[in-house]
Formats: sequence, C-alpha cells, structure tokens
Amino acid sequence: MKVALIAPTINEIDGLRAVFPKLPKELLDEIIVVDLNSTDGTVEYCKEHGYKVHRQQSRGYGAGILEGLAQTDADIIIEFPPDGSSPPDRIADLLAKISEGYDLVIGSRYRDGAKSYDDDMITHFGNWLFTAIINVLFGAHYTDTLVGFRAYRRSAHNRLGLSTRGLSWTAQQSIQFVKAGLKVTEIGVDEPARIGGVRKMHPVRTGLEILRVIIKEFLAGKKFADV
Repeated sequence: MKVALIAPTINEIDGLRAVFPKLPKELLDEIIVVDLNSTDGTVEYCKEHGYKVHRQQSRGYGAGILEGLAQTDADIIIEFPPDGSSPPDRIADLLAKISEGYDLVIGSRYRDGAKSYDDDMITHFGNWLFTAIINVLFGAHYTDTLVGFRAYRRSAHNRLGLSTRGLSWTAQQSIQFVKAGLKVTEIGVDEPARIGGVRKMHPVRTGLEILRVIIKEFLAGKKFADV
C-alpha cells in the first residue's frame, strides 16, 4: 500500500536538517511538507532536496494536515512533526502495527517506559488530564492523545468527521477513531527535545481549544459507531 508522510512546518529548518536525512525513504512513497509562511529557509531547503512542498492556505495544525491529505491518495498516512521530537527510526514500528490490522497507531510518550525529553510540568499534566477525560468519556484506553507522531489508514480516516483546525486535531482524531469503533493502539516512543524553532502550543489557549473539542464530541454522541 502507498504510504505518505505529512510534515507540517512553520520555521523548522533546524529540525528538518537534523531529521529528514534520517527518514526511512524506502518505506515512504511520498513526503509532503505543508508549510505556513516560513521565513527561515524551510521551503528552500525542502525544494533543494526534492521534497514536495504545499503552501498552507489557512492557519492551524489541523488545517495543515487536512490540506496535506488533499495532496495525496496514499493508503497509509504518517503525521510527522519535523521539529526533532519525532524519531524517524520508529516510523517502521508504526507501519508494522498498521500491517497487523490497526487503523490508528499512536507513538505514545508515556507507554512501555517511553519518556518525553520535550515535556515540562504543564504539558505533561495537560496531556495526562485530557487523555484521562477522553478515556472516561469515550471508553478509550489511551496513554497519549495529544502527540502528533502517528499513523493511520486513509480508509478509516475517511469515515470520520474531523473538523478542528488547530492543535486540538490530535485529540479529536483520537476520539473519533474510538467513536467509530475502529482498531486503535499505541507503541511507546521516546520524544527527544525539539531542535530549534518555537513551540506553537500556548497552554491556556490550546487547553481551552482541546476542552471545547472534547465537549463537542461528547455531546454529539457516538454518531460514527454504525458507519
């Protein structure tokens, strides 16, 4: 099956230089960089090295992923934040789980002894809190609903109604895969510290956005269960 990696960027030249040469290109049919107005040479670097670049038209992490999805007909999608926090050598492990029949595989920072070196007290607590709420409200068993490093089947994604445009994308996606009765799992993946760039997450604003998405999904009910 065709595999596409989608990498959303906003001024991530340092991370790209460090991690893109390590991507397992033998496993990837497409590498799509979705860039939102970078000014640090990100786009130039990608074009110089032959990576497909899509200029993002609307703001937001979720918007970028949706635009990236529109650029490919791949069967398997890998979401890959290219800031250095996603280990390229674990892409093979995500794909191995997909080949076992899973629809969504998350590279969890808190499973099987994995550790985040990019966490602080606020981000660690926020992920624990929102993941716990999602597990209780939707009968899930996640350890990490907010990490961006994940793989999924396009056919499964097409059954969903993902609509959020911001950093709440990963939370909504995690919820909707469970609501649809799809097969989800996690593997433990260490998260290295980001390389360069600026963190896009703002604790209060992002937290409120995620909370709104959780409430919206809960009030909507299990509308995907019989799709």
